[in-house]
This record gives sequence, structure tokens and C-alpha cells, in this order.
Amino acid sequence: MADWKQISGGLTRIAAGSRTNVWGVNSAGNIYRYTNNDASPWQQIPGALTDIGAGADGTVWGVNSAGNIYRYTGDHDTAHWKQISGGLTRIAVGSRTNVWGVNSAGNIYRYTNNDAAPWQQIPGALTDIGAGADGTVWGVNSAGNIYR
Repeated sequence: MADWKQISGGLTRIAAGSRTNVWGVNSAGNIYRYTNNDASPWQQIPGALTDIGAGADGTVWGVNSAGNIYRYTGDHDTAHWKQISGGLTRIAVGSRTNVWGVNSAGNIYRYTNNDAAPWQQIPGALTDIGAGADGTVWGVNSAGNIYR
């Protein structure tokens, strides 16, 4: 692992939108944002999540153990998180306009950029999904098959 540098801390999920937009959650559901200082790398953010997605533009979304969906608003709102209707188990964020998720049944959803009707179901079934800033989307299903 000579190409890897260990950063102190313990996480179960991590998302990196860019060098300066790295977020993670631990097994207790605590949320952490990278400080850009390896000597003191993590700032805890209020809330509890089981999965998190971070985009290159600073966008951050998460889901909790009940499947509730949240968008980070902490940089301009003391509540830190805005709940968005729907239910997901995994979320991926490429950018503000490229947010995808899957639910416990394997259904795939794309964010519509309209909080009033936030999700469009996309045909298929996945267990995890990844989204890039350029609009790229990849996924895996329960059999381990890979799709883009």
C-alpha cells in the first residue's frame, strides 16, 4: 500500500467530490467533513447518516438508517440538513444537478432538480451507484454485475 497515505480516524462510508470536498460517516452514523489538514483531519457535522455523497462543486447529500434523504445546507443554514422526500439506501453526487440513488428494493432514482417532485425512477435494478461531475453514472447490482 505504498501509494496510499493513512489518515487518522475511522469511517464506514466515504465520498470525495474533490480534493477539498471529502465527507464520511462512521458505524455509529456520525458525519465528518475533511478539514484539509491531515494533522487534524475531521470536523464532526451535526446529524446521523448511513451513506453520503459529495460532488465536485461542494454539493453533499446523505441518507440515514430509515432511508430518509437529506441535502447539506450547513454552509448557509443552521439546521445543516434539508430533508428531501423519498426513500433511499445509497446516494451518489456528481454535482448539484447529477444526484442518483437506489432504494432497498433496488429501484434506481435520478434527482429532478425540483424538490417538490424530486425523483424520477430509472428502469433497472442496482444495489449501489456512483455519479461523476461530468454526468457519468455507474452502478452494480446484487449479482455483482457492473453497468454504466
